[in-house]
Amino acid sequence: MITAHIETILIVTGLATALTIVQCLAPRRMLRFAFGFETPNPIALLIASHWGLLIFLIGALLVYAAFQPSVRVPAMVIAAVEKLFFAGLVFCGDTPRTGRLKALAGTDAGIAVLYVMYLAGL
Repeated sequence: MITAHIETILIVTGLATALTIVQCLAPRRMLRFAFGFETPNPIALLIASHWGLLIFLIGALLVYAAFQPSVRVPAMVIAAVEKLFFAGLVFCGDTPRTGRLKALAGTDAGIAVLYVMYLAGL
């Protein structure tokens, strides 16, 4: 079932992942929105901006993989590892969990499960 719709899944989840470009361009606003930071220091802004760019690039790679089957497996492995790691940090770490943060981590975990199911041939 997933195999028949993998291109659409990659486009939709890749575009959703690529929305982190907003964090790259407006890190202060996104840190306040997702994590509740009111006055992040300059280092936190730099890291958040860089993180936003890196996750945007993973999203762009997923969209590219929808059209280029030769990069599909490595792109999905990279994305699944990143998304599961993020969800693990949120749900198992000592970070305060806002509702938005739990929603982001839950969404990432769900996307990663889809990728793993595809990679496992389910």
